[in-house]
Amino acid sequence: MIKERRTSTVLAAMCGMACLGANIAMADGTPVAAPSSSSILYIRAGAGGTTCADWANACPTLPRDFRRGVTYYIAAGQYLPADDDFAFRLDAPAQSGMAIVIKKATAADHGTNDGWQAAYAAGAATFSRMLEINSSNWVIDGQTGGSALYRWKGDFGFRFVSTAEGDAMIRIGWDSLHGVPVSGISNIAIRHAEIVGMGQSSHSGGGTSNDGLAVYGATDVTLSSFRMHGIGRCPFFLSGQNIVIEHGWVESFYTGDTHAELASIWGFADTFGDVTFRDNLFTDIQSTGGIMWSTKENPSARLRIYGNTFYRPAGATWPAANGLIGGWTAEAFSNVTVYNNNFVNVDQASLSNAPQIHANNHAYDNLFYDSRAPDFSSYDSHDYNLFIRAGDAQAEPSGVAVENGADPFIDAAHFDFRLKAPTWAGLKMPPADDGKDPFGQQRGGDGNWDRGAFEYRQP
Repeated sequence: MIKERRTSTVLAAMCGMACLGANIAMADGTPVAAPSSSSILYIRAGAGGTTCADWANACPTLPRDFRRGVTYYIAAGQYLPADDDFAFRLDAPAQSGMAIVIKKATAADHGTNDGWQAAYAAGAATFSRMLEINSSNWVIDGQTGGSALYRWKGDFGFRFVSTAEGDAMIRIGWDSLHGVPVSGISNIAIRHAEIVGMGQSSHSGGGTSNDGLAVYGATDVTLSSFRMHGIGRCPFFLSGQNIVIEHGWVESFYTGDTHAELASIWGFADTFGDVTFRDNLFTDIQSTGGIMWSTKENPSARLRIYGNTFYRPAGATWPAANGLIGGWTAEAFSNVTVYNNNFVNVDQASLSNAPQIHANNHAYDNLFYDSRAPDFSSYDSHDYNLFIRAGDAQAEPSGVAVENGADPFIDAAHFDFRLKAPTWAGLKMPPADDGKDPFGQQRGGDGNWDRGAFEYRQP
């Protein structure tokens, strides 16, 4: 079963950003104990300290040798790896499940007050090389920014920037120094981060490139509350188990000498299994298309896509290829559930018919607005979808089509996809699925399970 986890974004909605210091958890949901003063170290760009014991004696950059069970607070500023290495290498050997926590310092959560200055919280901590993670149990938390709560933007605590042709912004499970995969990695959680690529198409293709998040066989990986833009190839290049991508915005990526897609998900590493995309905003599609999925290497792997909004902004050009959710022509496209998503102003196939091999795929409770009519030929079942200026109801017993319906969203042009009014009742999904919209609101809490990504809220 896919592990469904709510993360710090929803905690923030319930109790404010100041509470996050007490609610750190690893990607599999395991709580991380609040650190003692002896297990906290401090990093500040331009500092001259060597003990890292407080803000007055902070160290100037992340260490090469991390210590297990330690929380590292990071001040605003720009950072390069120790010894000007090619990457920030996070590879401290795992130890009895002990996590290493890297947190952006905020006014409310910065550890000791010794040597603290308010300026240390002002702005992002920017890491100007690839982040390469090759061991287990890491929590990397920028603490602020991202998700629908902040209209997908906000002031992100962390910025990960990589402009090198063959370097991802975040790479997990691949030793670039030796050019080999690293197996057995698990429990990686990355939250509240702006992820910035080279701003043009990478000329490096194949196994490594200027990808946003690249996972080579890791288990229990969560990327939450993020914004990606300028990615040189694929925002997501994924082969792993229990990967969750949530509460983020993919703004732009590029293709040219190499083909790309929003997400390239297939078994190119030794581990490949369940993947979930939930509560995200996607405003760019290039090359092969959107979320591309193949179960050739693991016929039981499952893909869940829910709570997302695929929105083509006015004037944007999306090349038409394999559609927004689909796969490759000769690959197996199986075990996909697409429900409670928005497809807005889409001028190509929302649901692709490109894969010639398909089975056990289902689509429910989606909202198609001002878009090309979807093609369900790769889906075994579909119903309770809402089509507004998006073709007919496709013979769905409980589908609803409104040929000349009004815009159902409060302000789509400014990324506010809340509903102006409740929709026709959708199909309540089983309890094993998440059951919350991108704001953390319980679906069907008012007695009506709305169609589309967002539950209606009373003004």
